[in-house]
Amino acid sequence: MSYWDIQELACKMLNLDYDTLVNEGREDEIDNAIYEKFEIGMEQFYSIVKELIRFTPVLSSGLTDTKVHAFGEAMPNGGFFAIVKEEVEDE
Repeated sequence: MSYWDIQELACKMLNLDYDTLVNEGREDEIDNAIYEKFEIGMEQFYSIVKELIRFTPVLSSGLTDTKVHAFGEAMPNGGFFAIVKEEVEDE
């Protein structure tokens, strides 16, 4: 789980265009939007996502059959696009 993935998730949640903001060097707008919405910084948002991801359903990667927890979005074809994912720990 990378910081950039967390930024992309924040953009998805806040209806911001991640690619445009990053390509134009305007990542601070993501931080500002997170603060305006939740009154927390990106580091705190990262910590929250890191803690909550284990409560998402376990998914299986189509290519590698790796089991992951993920935040993402359903695709029109019935698939799932993972924005932030973390491999399932052995139990």
